[in-house]
Amino acid sequence: MSRTLEARRARRAVRTRSIVRVTSVVVAAFSLLTAALILVACFVNDQRIDRDMGSTTATVTEVTDRRAAVEFDAGGGRHVRPVTGVFYPIGLVEGQRVQVEFRRANPDLVRVSGRSWTVAVVPALSVPAVTVPLAALAYAAASPGVHRPSPRVPRTVPR
Repeated sequence: MSRTLEARRARRAVRTRSIVRVTSVVVAAFSLLTAALILVACFVNDQRIDRDMGSTTATVTEVTDRRAAVEFDAGGGRHVRPVTGVFYPIGLVEGQRVQVEFRRANPDLVRVSGRSWTVAVVPALSVPAVTVPLAALAYAAASPGVHRPSPRVPRTVPR
């Protein structure tokens, strides 16, 4: 019966290590894919703005940790307050007047003048910079070579 219990524990340990390894690969791949998609989205939005660009001065109306709300005149009497705020809002303060570039066909796509998708590289890669090494450590710790069974040493009991 003890051999059956040992075999069951060994199978469970192998299964657990396998789950940890697969999970660590999935987490690392997901964080890298997410970072890549963020950068691609920023690049595409910048290209859309560049192809149909309008430029004006905007007023920063609200600043939070994640975004900065602005309002500006898009020309033709259209007063715009983009729902998503302005792209690349680093360093903006409420009440500040800032030069912005926007897509004339869709003024909700707006960015601070002189900034581009490259500003998003460091924030986008900060998550994979932490998760990939942690996932690699988890993968390595769950490798079969790390958990070799100890050799059987006969027990000597004095009689």
